[in-house]
Amino acid sequence: MNNQDIILQQVVGGSLDAIAEEMSATVTRTARSPLFNEAHDFTTGVFDLSEDKSRLVAQAPGCTLHLYAVVGAVDHLMENFQYDLHPGDILLVNDPYHGGSHSLDWTIVMPVFYNRKPILLPAVRSHMGDNGGPVAGGYNPNSKDIWHDGLRIPPLKIYERGEKRQDVFDLIVANNRLSHWLEGDLDAMIGACKMASSRIQTMLDRYGMDSTVNAIDSRIAYTERRVRDEISSWPDGTYRAETFADHDFQGNRDIKVRAEVTVSGSNLHIDFAGSSPQVDGFINSPISNTTSFAFVAVSTCCDEDIPINEGYMNPVIVTAPSGTVVNPELPAPCGHATACVGAEIAEAVLLAISHCVPKRVGVNAHKLPLAYTNGVYEDGKPWVNLNFFGYTGGAGAAYETDGWGLYPAVMTGVTLPSIEMNEVQYPSRVLKHEYVHDFTGAGKWRGAPGLDVQIQYTAESRTSVMMAGVRNTTKGFHNAEDAPSNRVIVNDGTDQARDIKETEFAIKMPAGGIIQFYRAGGGGWGNPFERDPYTVLEDVKNDYVSIETALDTYGVVIQNQSVDMEETDVVREKRQKNN
Repeated sequence: MNNQDIILQQVVGGSLDAIAEEMSATVTRTARSPLFNEAHDFTTGVFDLSEDKSRLVAQAPGCTLHLYAVVGAVDHLMENFQYDLHPGDILLVNDPYHGGSHSLDWTIVMPVFYNRKPILLPAVRSHMGDNGGPVAGGYNPNSKDIWHDGLRIPPLKIYERGEKRQDVFDLIVANNRLSHWLEGDLDAMIGACKMASSRIQTMLDRYGMDSTVNAIDSRIAYTERRVRDEISSWPDGTYRAETFADHDFQGNRDIKVRAEVTVSGSNLHIDFAGSSPQVDGFINSPISNTTSFAFVAVSTCCDEDIPINEGYMNPVIVTAPSGTVVNPELPAPCGHATACVGAEIAEAVLLAISHCVPKRVGVNAHKLPLAYTNGVYEDGKPWVNLNFFGYTGGAGAAYETDGWGLYPAVMTGVTLPSIEMNEVQYPSRVLKHEYVHDFTGAGKWRGAPGLDVQIQYTAESRTSVMMAGVRNTTKGFHNAEDAPSNRVIVNDGTDQARDIKETEFAIKMPAGGIIQFYRAGGGGWGNPFERDPYTVLEDVKNDYVSIETALDTYGVVIQNQSVDMEETDVVREKRQKNN
């Protein structure tokens, strides 16, 4: 490769990254739903069709758990319309059995043509506020099959040769409670793809198709080399781990996800054989969702400056037996898969890799206690609030760093909504959103502190709660402590508040009702007795850790706001001998 080719690779790659980021900004600034314009629960990217299979070539920072799941949706769309694609076509799919994850995530794709051939595909994948079906908000803990999850949208065209298919558009909007949001959100996604199409056409006109494709090939090859270099540094062998989801919301408990990771030179094989059979409840993970969470796990073990594209997964093979919780067969419900068992999929892969390269793992996936609320505005239009403030927290530690921020790795592209805007958009008040001491996994590096979040609704509403991470909490790594248990307490105005153990559906909340989340922090990394005593002192001063926990868990003696090193050494030596 000569210098000119290297420069063109960087220019084309940077242009595609910029296009993906401009798509993201377009959706944020034009969408109606707070899920988009406040929480940023969507992902934008660009794919190519230069080979038989579509390839991810650029992606803007977004909801990380979407990272690779979009690939399956794009592949199914291209397979379905491979002989019927025309300039101006815009495609839509959400079906978990056609490349989707759960049916609340919708994917829109627009092929960009050059010399009458489809070359690049801007795409937007977004979590919608509602998906029809029996339950407002789409999360249905009583779901028995895929149809109970909500509207299934197989691969279809919503624009054909530049003309809007109004009948299809109307059908989709009519089957959604939040039609007053949905129409604007779809227009925002479509507008982002149209904007990207214009930018891509300009780029193709400037550099030509062959040069652009060659530059994309080179960039994907560069990412692949970097990832292979990482994997090659790991010792060859087969490493196994398993973890469990608490339940499937239908009475089945301790749902197993088992990962076997085989390192062979620069190749990685992740096999989920031995995982539980598909379950009755709506936690079954379609293969695209399973692959995406495996990708999240692998990507967190590699250098963060590696460009995100198809090259990341070329060295990795993911296999999962059909009919299992990680690769279900129709009509198993999948409505909660992007949280549960998605979190367990990433966790099992990271736990397996921790046997191989412990210093590479950490920032574990979330065990998300989901509690969403819905009601009706004064004008009669419905609203659904996912209560994002209650899901913050859960980020685990990694080698040489404590857990950071308010969202764990799988949600790092999601932003915390403005409290003020949230209170304008919903009849709600955020009464509390603060850290809680002694509520995270201890370690040489500890998880992010857990949170106490209280949300009050000023109008009548209904809340459904789906607990996770109560018995099987987020794991720590390398002799660290696991995270504590999550809690959700619902005060519906009766004398006694209700501490939800597993799930409760459509709890009627009067005006003034309060939902309280105790969102546990993440797991730790390394032996807590090896944590720097003065770092423990700082945690005590910041009220992340109590003086009692500093002594009992970390073996650090603190008196008069200072560390007694002599006593600390004695305590730690004694504890280590007893262990």
